[in-house]
Amino acid sequence: MDAREERLARNEVVFRSVNERIEQTAASARGGTDESHVFEFVCECSNADCNLLLPMTVAEYESVRAIPTLFVVAHGHELPEIETVVLRKGAYQAVTKRGEAAEFVTERDPRRRT
Repeated sequence: MDAREERLARNEVVFRSVNERIEQTAASARGGTDESHVFEFVCECSNADCNLLLPMTVAEYESVRAIPTLFVVAHGHELPEIETVVLRKGAYQAVTKRGEAAEFVTERDPRRRT
């Protein structure tokens, strides 16, 4: 993976960590039981300047987040050289990392350390 691809993947890892905190806060604020409540998660694309919010339930986010190589991004925010769109739904889509980018994000998955 070249330096540019690593920087792009690193940006996505940062956005994912923000969404991890949103998910934890949402679950505790709602008692973790209301799966129909919609929260705003940040787009996990590689653009460090992106500030788009993606409305989704905790269950929707978790269905993507459960796989370390999947990320939620806004439509059109995918980066074909390192990822592939695998799901399109509402305001977001899920992309999966490929090759070295997949290894990079898996190694930095905060859930992997627990």
